[in-house]
Amino acid sequence: MLTHPAGHDLFEDLRARILSLEMPPGMALSRADLSARYGISSTPLRDALLRLQDEGLVDIQPQSRTLVSLIDLDQARQIHVLRSAVEAEVAMRLAQDPPAGLGEELQHLIAAQQDEAQSGNMKGFARLDLAFHEALFRHARLQAVHQVIRRESVHIDRLRALHLMQQEKARQILTDHRAIAAAIADRLPDAAGAQMRRHLSQSILLGPQLTSEMPAYFTKRSAGPEGSAP
Repeated sequence: MLTHPAGHDLFEDLRARILSLEMPPGMALSRADLSARYGISSTPLRDALLRLQDEGLVDIQPQSRTLVSLIDLDQARQIHVLRSAVEAEVAMRLAQDPPAGLGEELQHLIAAQQDEAQSGNMKGFARLDLAFHEALFRHARLQAVHQVIRRESVHIDRLRALHLMQQEKARQILTDHRAIAAAIADRLPDAAGAQMRRHLSQSILLGPQLTSEMPAYFTKRSAGPEGSAP
């Protein structure tokens, strides 16, 4: 049995398990099993599930069941437009005048990511991937913006988790992170923005292929006409 305090930690743990695909799209969630697993009563669990529903990560069917929501590729594409524009702007701002300590922190995160990739710990790798992007927002003093992006990126994050199952994705992420960090360190705003936009586009571009390979994980509207990927 896991023990977690009611509220924030429970929500964050369930959220992380869904985003990492440990709880895959379409999975039925038993409230009795979750209460037993976490050693909690029904009230904090209900509150956590309602917050997950607000973020689009679970579908609660009253008097019936609770399911992990399917990935909505159309929603992911729309949020990608916002995320790409914002993170490219963040990278460009940082490259204009790199804050003290940023370069060292990014290099540390990249090195740690490489270690996780070599050991095959993709969960740790994904956690450090998020930390890399969070560091950029933090050094740009745009933490509130990062929270908005994080909340709205749930479909993108699960799409990236699917992509990360492919071995070459980890290598590509490391290559991209090095290029972004180098452009910021070299004070090249245009290059930093371009590298960030390229980095964030990879999983979205692979969306149709992933939808075709794992259709049960995606909403029906993620497919094109007559059920084919767009």
